[in-house]
Amino acid sequence: MVSAFIFGLHACAAIYAFITRKRAGGVSEGLLAVAFLGIIFAVGWTISTVCTNLLFTPEFFIKWYYRQTDSLFLRTLRKELNRDTISLLLLTFGELGFYYFFLSGKEQELQELPTEEKKS
Repeated sequence: MVSAFIFGLHACAAIYAFITRKRAGGVSEGLLAVAFLGIIFAVGWTISTVCTNLLFTPEFFIKWYYRQTDSLFLRTLRKELNRDTISLLLLTFGELGFYYFFLSGKEQELQELPTEEKKS
């Protein structure tokens, strides 16, 4: 369920990127933005999976999964939290930082362009 939620967030981000870039530069800009998100997602997920596989060994998850507990929360967490989910979470947090810095720089450039054109 956590993985499906993360994939849904990425789908919403792709739709948002398409709509905002389409308004700015047309359909081709929107498609390029979606392609860029897809490439970042694919490469980032590969890198985060490698990092997760290095940090969390299968023995760690076996010990954690089969340990006795009476907590309903921990039992539910065990079903949802695996290496793929951890790598997707790591990817999502990394993408949030990347897109924040990448897109905030673009917004500043877009805001500065009209003022420079007015001065000329």
